[in-house]
Amino acid sequence: MDFLPRTTHSPSVTAHMTFKQKLGIISTILLVSSCTTKQTDLEFEKAVLYEIFPALMDSTNIDLRLSPPPPPRPIFDENDSLIGVDTTGMKKLREDYEKRKSQLESDSVKLFIAVIDSAYILEVEEKQELLDYFEDEKIVLDSTSLSKEYKIDINKLVADDKLRFIYRSELPEGSEMWREKYDFHLAGSISISRIQFDQSRTFGMLNSGYGCGRLCGGGARIFIKKVNGKWIIQELVGTWVS
Repeated sequence: MDFLPRTTHSPSVTAHMTFKQKLGIISTILLVSSCTTKQTDLEFEKAVLYEIFPALMDSTNIDLRLSPPPPPRPIFDENDSLIGVDTTGMKKLREDYEKRKSQLESDSVKLFIAVIDSAYILEVEEKQELLDYFEDEKIVLDSTSLSKEYKIDINKLVADDKLRFIYRSELPEGSEMWREKYDFHLAGSISISRIQFDQSRTFGMLNSGYGCGRLCGGGARIFIKKVNGKWIIQELVGTWVS
């Protein structure tokens, strides 16, 4: 019986190839781990935004089709001292308001909110606001980078059943957005910033702006915290109004 000659390798070559293979595997693991960490940080932030969004809309959304009745007219005496209020017609105004409110709640008009496409970057000095607001908690800022914007997924935005969302980029630029005629009612626009968390990811802060017309809108700094496993809005602090 013929035998094939045994193939041998130099020990140094085998060791060298093994080292290169190990190095390649280690490098791949580190790369994948790094990417996974970054993705997890961003996905965590997005999940928090989508969780608090319904409460945010409840606090900022204004249906300008429904204006509450004005307050009663004050009555002054000859010395300009307030002596009462004129409630004449107030009952009728209140009844009309409630009727209109009921009509709007039951109609099928599509109410759309224009969402600024991406979560914008916070200014460095704004992050200090988180430390100042929760000063008693002795928190430390999370060091996760917030240097890039990300596109908001409007399909994950949940609010009142009558509200729908559209990207701001799909509408005319500038104030023309409010002049354009649509087959739906443009109820407002909203912008949202990245969220700055503390190291424990129990507290956070973001900014938001809401528009309800060409000369109608406002902005707020929103402080959030995690309570019993759920994120809630602690307070909205106004930053500007138009």
